[in-house]
Amino acid sequence: MSQSITFEPRQTSAIPTLKPAQQKSSPFELRIVTGDQQRREIYRLRRRAYEKLLEASPCEGEAEFRDAFDELPTTLQIGAYDDGRLVGAMRLCFSRAWDGLEPLPCSNYYPELKSIKRAARGSLMEVSRFSIDTDIANTSYRTTLYASLVRTSLIAAEAADVSTFLIATRPDWVRFYKYMLGFALIGEPAFYPPGDMKIALLGGSLDQARKRQRMQNAFFQIDTREIASMRQALAPIMTRVEAA
Repeated sequence: MSQSITFEPRQTSAIPTLKPAQQKSSPFELRIVTGDQQRREIYRLRRRAYEKLLEASPCEGEAEFRDAFDELPTTLQIGAYDDGRLVGAMRLCFSRAWDGLEPLPCSNYYPELKSIKRAARGSLMEVSRFSIDTDIANTSYRTTLYASLVRTSLIAAEAADVSTFLIATRPDWVRFYKYMLGFALIGEPAFYPPGDMKIALLGGSLDQARKRQRMQNAFFQIDTREIASMRQALAPIMTRVEAA
């Protein structure tokens, strides 16, 4: 089971150019994935992506790469589909205003989060486990897909009224987030599971992201229709989250 959301980015020169027929619309359909079968498909995609990245299995002997955070009611899975085929995915984890840091996978590895949580005006949202189909070799396509997932996470943050946005990513993507969203590094890169590669944690407020979106790139500017669509899709899930 999955719920599609409205996704209508504007293509600009700062995002890799698509084919002429795709210039005015994204080739990707973004969905909130809740069904067991579709979630398992995401976990299998995640395993292949991390195996290629780490050059070793992230979960020896298992076809799916998943952990306890995937099962929490405060966690959402987002899938990106191209002509019905899953090509990318990411995970969103929420720590509500009255929660501790336990629902966030990064909380055990970045001690600086404690002060961020105390200062936050509302919920925190961590984005992680970015995964792209390893069979896709086209660099332009992969970059546009990655940017589309990031943009979708911003829509989700807006729709869920998140005050502080956290992204766990590879160090080579830090410059992208600093430039496009105005986010800053939180502490030093740490050995965030599953592998031996250090992962950087960046954070910022939605206010920072909005200002940077207007200044830097129309691709990341979000339409009110997209927020409304995401809010509608999130409604039954966030109701479950509220009751967690």
